[in-house]
Amino acid sequence: MKSRLTDRQKHHIATRQASAELDLEPGVVVTHHGTELIVETATGALLRGKARRTLGALTTGDRVGWLAGEDDRIVIEQLHPRINTLIRPDTHGKQRLMASNIDQVLIVVSPRPWMNPSVIERTIVATLDLPAEPIILLNKIDLLDTADTATRRELEHSLEIWRAQRIKILPISVKTGAGIPELRAELADHTSMMIGLSGVGKTSLARSITSQASTAAIQALSEHSQEGQHTTRSSTLYRLDDMPGGLIDAPGVRDFAVAAQNQQAIDRAFPDILDLAAGCRFANCSHDQEPECAVLEAVAAHELDARRFDNYQTLKRERPR
Repeated sequence: MKSRLTDRQKHHIATRQASAELDLEPGVVVTHHGTELIVETATGALLRGKARRTLGALTTGDRVGWLAGEDDRIVIEQLHPRINTLIRPDTHGKQRLMASNIDQVLIVVSPRPWMNPSVIERTIVATLDLPAEPIILLNKIDLLDTADTATRRELEHSLEIWRAQRIKILPISVKTGAGIPELRAELADHTSMMIGLSGVGKTSLARSITSQASTAAIQALSEHSQEGQHTTRSSTLYRLDDMPGGLIDAPGVRDFAVAAQNQQAIDRAFPDILDLAAGCRFANCSHDQEPECAVLEAVAAHELDARRFDNYQTLKRERPR
């Protein structure tokens, strides 16, 4: 028995067919302020516009097709399929699109303010879940000498754990220029997104990498938008200087309350625990209270960081079933 198309499905098919018949210009969403979007054209121009409601919510990084509209605004008629989409809840628990078509996530941390290691690991899991490559940027390394002993000890301990799991870590300083050439080399030919707490220096870092982040072009367009006051709540895509690629600067986040959609992403972020689990007595060991659990034995012997293990168990419990 053949299933019948709903009216909504018929409408979407008709919309796609109509869009295919139009001679659309290609573009990429640079940022958005409510329903107002800024799109980068194929020539690098930045134009204001709005999207057809049938397309749904758009986000930074979306590849779109557009036509000229009225009042110097374009009309986005088509959304091309996304490679991936980074979504996280806002302060009210509502799911928000942060960016799309990302292949690297730069987790920016600094001695002050130092981010909770469990939040960093949650971000690593969410990145692997996209999938994309996580890179930790240890910014403001010029402040390490003045950091208090407890913070420095925690920072060095966490970095040692992540290095052991082959997470790439780049020490950098905008103030001294240390690590900036190495970072630029990592960004070439990629679309990367920066995530971090407010105050870790993401804006200064973006300005050291791309001159576009220092220009007023995007801000000037935003000021003409009735919703321009929400600029700091939206991700923004900048093009890199003298090389292909893009850098998306996201608003500062306090945490990263995103549940991984699959167990593989969690296991990839915690390969040390996965290796230990191979020694458990039971193949389906939950590492809770089973006898002869190699993971629990490693925690008891201080061979596995207890905080890291608790975070692993929390992420597994949160995973949608």
